[in-house]
Amino acid sequence: MVTGMRKVFSAIACFLVVSLLFPSCVWQQSQLQSESGLYNVALTRNPKVALDGVWFWGGGNPFRSQKEGKLYVAPLDISRVQAAQPELAPLMVPQMHNYITKYVGEAIEEGNAATGSNWKLVDSPQDCDVRVDIALVHFSPQRPGLRVLSGLGGHFVKIPGVTDVVGRLARGDVRVELTIRDARRNRLLMACKDSNRTSAMLVSAEAYKKSGNADVNLRLWAKKLAKLIRYCSPDKLGDGTMEQMIKKRSFWDAAKARSGF
Repeated sequence: MVTGMRKVFSAIACFLVVSLLFPSCVWQQSQLQSESGLYNVALTRNPKVALDGVWFWGGGNPFRSQKEGKLYVAPLDISRVQAAQPELAPLMVPQMHNYITKYVGEAIEEGNAATGSNWKLVDSPQDCDVRVDIALVHFSPQRPGLRVLSGLGGHFVKIPGVTDVVGRLARGDVRVELTIRDARRNRLLMACKDSNRTSAMLVSAEAYKKSGNADVNLRLWAKKLAKLIRYCSPDKLGDGTMEQMIKKRSFWDAAKARSGF
């Protein structure tokens, strides 16, 4: 009995120590789980990848020898935030579509030119080879007026805790989950979760729109997706894996590209 109680107390003590000294470990277990149901794998944090959490399929490049194919990116799923933001959330669907068309389309064209392939970005999931799904799982609009006051106040006085909270409210909050699947085999190739990476500058017109912060980050995520797709091209990835590519990446290169993969 005594031995059993000791084990229980030891387990509790270990959990408290880990929570206090390594809060990110506890955070990962709870906050990196899927809120949208897009994935059921365990995401991990990687200092060389500018995402909150990521998972890559480890079986090499499944499209290494495929010279042509169809890539479909589903419309941004806003179902989890639309009720709370009925006016702003729908605006993000065409925004994201435009960014995907531009940046992912350019990445595919560049990859085709480099490899002599004929991949296409298509508008229908029918007969696609690769499917991308993106879900907006949290969104709170930025408050432009509060941003201005917060920015001005930050130059004069900083109140620990209070200043950070005001800053987050002013900048707004946006969080997405993304998956890439081999549509032919319904095989998960990549899953990730990410939150605000940047905010609209106060000198930008976007800084004075409630959805400005979301717009800036949606554009950034579209660029990240485009970069990832370009990395998966045979001339870049070969028959290796994304994990192998990232492992070879220097921390210096990762630091320079924090706004992308």
